[in-house]
Amino acid sequence: MLYQKAEIQDDKIVMTSIKEIAQSKLTAECWLIQFKGLEACKTCPALNTNDCGGQAIRKRMLKQ
Repeated sequence: MLYQKAEIQDDKIVMTSIKEIAQSKLTAECWLIQFKGLEACKTCPALNTNDCGGQAIRKRMLKQ
């Protein structure tokens, strides 16, 4: 699976990053963290709530 970020520059869509993610390696944990890394948490409304599905993966990534 490809995860892509894009911006509009001069009325054209420009890919700013492309990441290939093996679907077989995805877990049930927060997919946004698996795609974007901890950057995904900055704007997540579920951060530090019971709805957060990435608490365990956040702890592991913060230890690294």
